[in-house]
Amino acid sequence: MTDAPTAAAPPAGPKPKFPATFWTANTIEIFERAAYYAMASFMVIYLTETLGMSPTTATFLNGTLLWGTLYFLPILSGTLADKFGFKKTLSVAFVLITMGYFTLGQVQALWPKLAGGGGEGVDFTLPVVVGICFIGIGGSIVKPCIAGTVQKTAGARTTLAFGIFYMVINIGSITGRSVSYFVRTELGIPAIFKYPSTIFAFLGLLLVLFLYREPQYAEDAAGGGLKPPRRTLGQALLGIFTVLGNIKFVFFIVVVGLFWFLYIQLYNLMPLYLRYVDPNAPVELYTMANPLMIVAFQLLITRMAKRWTPVRSMILGAVVVTLGMLMNVVPSLLAGDPARKVGFLGLAVPIAGIFMLVSIASMAVGEMMASPRVYEFIGAIAPKGQEGLYLGYQSLPIAFASMIGGPIGGRLFERYVSDPKAAGQPVETAAMWLIIVGIGVASIVGLAIFNAWIKRAARTS
Repeated sequence: MTDAPTAAAPPAGPKPKFPATFWTANTIEIFERAAYYAMASFMVIYLTETLGMSPTTATFLNGTLLWGTLYFLPILSGTLADKFGFKKTLSVAFVLITMGYFTLGQVQALWPKLAGGGGEGVDFTLPVVVGICFIGIGGSIVKPCIAGTVQKTAGARTTLAFGIFYMVINIGSITGRSVSYFVRTELGIPAIFKYPSTIFAFLGLLLVLFLYREPQYAEDAAGGGLKPPRRTLGQALLGIFTVLGNIKFVFFIVVVGLFWFLYIQLYNLMPLYLRYVDPNAPVELYTMANPLMIVAFQLLITRMAKRWTPVRSMILGAVVVTLGMLMNVVPSLLAGDPARKVGFLGLAVPIAGIFMLVSIASMAVGEMMASPRVYEFIGAIAPKGQEGLYLGYQSLPIAFASMIGGPIGGRLFERYVSDPKAAGQPVETAAMWLIIVGIGVASIVGLAIFNAWIKRAARTS
């Protein structure tokens, strides 16, 4: 099957099928997401428990460095993908990702020898940073290439195409976590990076090399081309200064970033907390509640949220996530000790684990309410004629939240849990979670203020 555009089908004829490249790209996305989510829930645990780093350092590397790179660099890497072609840039991306996971999986075996140490007191920071940079840079290239392929090949069915793409992301997430659980329980935490993550990434590379074809722009319903104007790298860099010069947009980045601040704790603070209440906690199974909720309720939540304005949907999403975080305070109030075991589905689990599941599920609901409306809202607040420019920077709130939220989550864990525990003093898990809840409240208030600001500006314009 060729990917070249064909003449528009007659109106009465069947709808054209998505080209082969569309399905290849989505399959590649499954492998890339499976590789990432196989290790995502255990990254900070691997860095702290296995490699001996502090919670603050581990969450800085995972949040600021990895997530920050993943969500900031697409602003530039998307431009490079347009310049050099998706196939070439995807090939480079998957080479980097595969090397990154392999490096992290082999760090204990190789680095002590390379560093000339005997294995005791070895500082693994340098190879970990190298591995994380490979994964972050490679992942930042994959995002715009795959999404761009979906956009190019969607034709008049963009909504359906991105609905499939979003579902594929969650299929990859569930696949990676499931495989990770069995590998980890049999072979240990380092094996997650060494086997499933590296192998999934390598399979993605093979698909890019042998099956992926450079996508061609499909035609819309009227037969017109869908090709948008390209930006140069210089224009992308200048665009950052343009959007950050808009005070209204900067305020929006901050308040939405506070919402994402809560979400990124799913991979920073929450794994540390779960391992505190249960040293053998299957963190990947807990966090699997997030993609399972999305797969089960995405259509229902989307249909319900369509009745609301974008800002109302985002505020309600922030309320749901904040209330979910508040659930983590309850175990300390009910049982005193959040690690206390209770019966749940025939198993003895920490009471904190039950409420954590509720919290994670609520995060999925809040994400489904808020995240899709961000695009719509940015388009509404952008200066006329600059909607495309501003939408190109829609990932900035997540990048902002990741860069500051990761290490703050780790520092809160140190301040209220690990440091008091090491000193033989009472831990203060309730205080830790209330601070997180306070950030969620700040996001809700900020969104409400921003909404009033936009309405007032609309009335006076």
